[in-house]
Amino acid sequence: MQRKMCNIVKRFVFFSFLVLFSLKSMYAERVMVIADPHVAASSLLQPGEALNDMLASGRKMLDLSEPAFLALIDTALLYHPDLVLLPGDLTKDGERVSHDLVAAQLARLNAAGIPVLVIPGNHDINNPQSYAYAGSQKTRVPTITDAQFDSIYAAFMPAAETQHDAGSHSYVAQPMRGVTLLAIDGAHGNASVGSLSDATLSWLLSQADQAREKGHLVIAMCHWQLIDHFDQQSSLLAACQLDSAAYIAEQLANHGVHLVLTGHMHISGATTAFYASGDSLVEVTTGSPVAYPCPYRWLTISPDRATVSVATDDIQSLPTQPGMQTYSRQWQREHIENLAPEMAHKLWNMVDRYIAQMKKSTSTYAMALMLEAAMPQTDSARVELFERHMKSSVVDLYILHSDANEPERPEKDSIVDTFYANMTNMIAEVMSSNPMLEIVTGMMVEAAIGMADVPIGSMTEDETSDAELNYTNRTDDLTPVLQLNAPINFEAVEQVEAADPTRMLYDVLGRQIMQAVPGMPVIENGKVKIEK
Repeated sequence: MQRKMCNIVKRFVFFSFLVLFSLKSMYAERVMVIADPHVAASSLLQPGEALNDMLASGRKMLDLSEPAFLALIDTALLYHPDLVLLPGDLTKDGERVSHDLVAAQLARLNAAGIPVLVIPGNHDINNPQSYAYAGSQKTRVPTITDAQFDSIYAAFMPAAETQHDAGSHSYVAQPMRGVTLLAIDGAHGNASVGSLSDATLSWLLSQADQAREKGHLVIAMCHWQLIDHFDQQSSLLAACQLDSAAYIAEQLANHGVHLVLTGHMHISGATTAFYASGDSLVEVTTGSPVAYPCPYRWLTISPDRATVSVATDDIQSLPTQPGMQTYSRQWQREHIENLAPEMAHKLWNMVDRYIAQMKKSTSTYAMALMLEAAMPQTDSARVELFERHMKSSVVDLYILHSDANEPERPEKDSIVDTFYANMTNMIAEVMSSNPMLEIVTGMMVEAAIGMADVPIGSMTEDETSDAELNYTNRTDDLTPVLQLNAPINFEAVEQVEAADPTRMLYDVLGRQIMQAVPGMPVIENGKVKIEK
C-alpha cells in the first residue's frame, strides 16, 4: 500500500511538472537588450581638467554611465524579463574596476532568477586606453585579459566547454525553450576592426544547423553590425561592421538565423537583408544608454516561437539628471559640435581625393588645378569654412538619425533642405574665388548633392535607392514585429497517433525532434515520457 501511494505521488509530481512546463511555454517571453553601456566606475572619474578633456573628446556621457547602468539593472529587477542580453562594450575602456562593477550588478539579476548573457566589445579587453582621471592627471589603471573576461563573466556565459568556440569568446546557449542564441565574438581583444576567423564562422554555422534541426528559433548576438542600415553605410562607416559582414550575414541566414542583435554604432535601427536562397536576416541594432536618447530594447518572443516583437524605451531620469531626455539631447548636440574639426578633415580629404581623380584625366586636368587653388589652403581655414556652413546641419542630421523612424519626424524635411542649402552656400563661396569656376558652380553643386543624396536620402526616408540592393531599411526602427520562424503547433501534441509506424519523437510543444537528451520530456508514439 505504501509503495502504491509512493508511485501515485511520483506520478502526480511528474505530470504536475509536465503541466507547469507546458503552461510556461504558453506565454510570450520577454528579453531585455542593453547595448554598449560603457560603464566607467565612478571612482575613476574625479573632477578636474583631465576628466573634462576626456568627456569633451567624445559623444558618450561617461560621467553618467554608472548611474545609467544601475538604473537599467533596477528596471530589469522591476519588470523581471526572462532574459537579459548585453552585446558588448560593457565598459568604458576595459578597466578592471569597471568590469567588476558590471559583473556585480549582473549578479543581482541572477540572484533574482533573471538569466544574463554577455559578449565582449572592442572596448572591453586588453585596452591601452584604460585610465583613471583626477585633477589634471590621467593615470593608467589595470585592464583585463581574455582569460580574465571569461573568469569575471563566467556566470553570464554557458559553463560547458562544448558550448564555446575554441578560438574566440563565441558560444551557443539555449536560454529558453525553443530558442537558441549564437553569441558572436568579433572583438578578439581590443581590435579596431571586428572579424571572424573561418574556423569560428564554421563552428557558429554548425551550431545554427543543429538548432535548426530541432526547429528552434535561432537568434544571433554580435557587437558589430552585419547589414547596412542606409545606402553606402558599409563604405562611409566601415568600422561599424564586421569584416566581410555581408558574406557572414548571408551565411547565417542560409543556416537558419533570421535575427541578429547588435550594438556598436550607438544608434537604434532595424534593417532586413534578402538573399537569392529565399532566406532573410533582420538586424536590430540598439543604441547606447550613454548617448541620446539613451535607449534599451524589449523583445517579446511569441509562445509559438514564430514572432519577435520589438519595443524601445529610453532612460527618462537619473538621480542627478531628472530630465534625462532634454539633458542628453543637448549633450549630444554640444559634443557632436566638438567633433566638427574631425568631420571637416574627413570632408576635405574626400574633396582632395576627388580632385586627384580629376587630375588623372586630360579633359578635367585644368578644372582640377583651378579647384585645387580655390580650396582653403590651411587646415584651420578648412575647419572654419566647414563649421560656418555645415556644422549645425550635420548635428541636426545626427540627432534626427538618433531619434530613429526619421520619415515620421515633422522636422525631417526642414533639416534636409537646410543641409543642402548650406552645402550650396559653402560650394558657392569656394567657387567665387575664380570667375571661371563661378560659371560651373551650379554643376558642382548638383554633383555634390547627387553624392550626398544617396546616403542622406536613404537615411531620412528609410528606403533604398536601388531596387537591386539586397537589403531594405524600411522596417520600423523602434517597434517592428518580425515574423521569423515557422509556428510551433501546440495541438500537435494531441494529434500524434499512438500507432505511428515511424515512431517519431516530439517535444512537449509538439515539434518533431531528431534526438532527445537524457531528462528531456518527450512524446513517443503519442505518449509522454522522460528520456533516459
